[in-house]
Amino acid sequence: MRLREEINERFGVGGAKARVLVELLRHGLSVKRVPGWSAPRVFLGDIAIPYKSVAQACGVDWRTVRETLREVMEEPFLREFFEKLENAGPFLRGVTKLLGYRCIVVETIHDQPGILAYVSGILAEKGINILQVIAEHPLLVDNPKLYIIIQGEVPGDFVPRVLQHSAIKSVTVY
Repeated sequence: MRLREEINERFGVGGAKARVLVELLRHGLSVKRVPGWSAPRVFLGDIAIPYKSVAQACGVDWRTVRETLREVMEEPFLREFFEKLENAGPFLRGVTKLLGYRCIVVETIHDQPGILAYVSGILAEKGINILQVIAEHPLLVDNPKLYIIIQGEVPGDFVPRVLQHSAIKSVTVY
């Protein structure tokens, strides 16, 4: 993946500046130049996020955040990527019970095409409506998970059927 290669090449693996970029990615935070500011800013949609808030989340100094953003804006690929990055919206995982929904969490042994299609196909057979799907990115998260928020209850045979897929390690429903 070119993005990960660019970050590793320019900022190293696991360094403070790389941690800043991974945190921006995880939350879908963009980086933009703002008239009147000498350095680029971090945004969640149209909401500006202070350097200090990003720094605290990353365990770095706010000046590290500012310098990282300046370096991002100097490299054409990273600049375009972070200027166009968008947040995907609210993740309903934490409020499923409050809303009367269920959350299915699928862990895989390895990433491969068709896992989402397999699980959603089983749900479709049962007439279960999918409200939200969030798949953690394997390059950003260790042990990425697939989260499927559904309306209604999970049929009794659902978990055993899903576990028949050779790439699926576990299924949790809450």
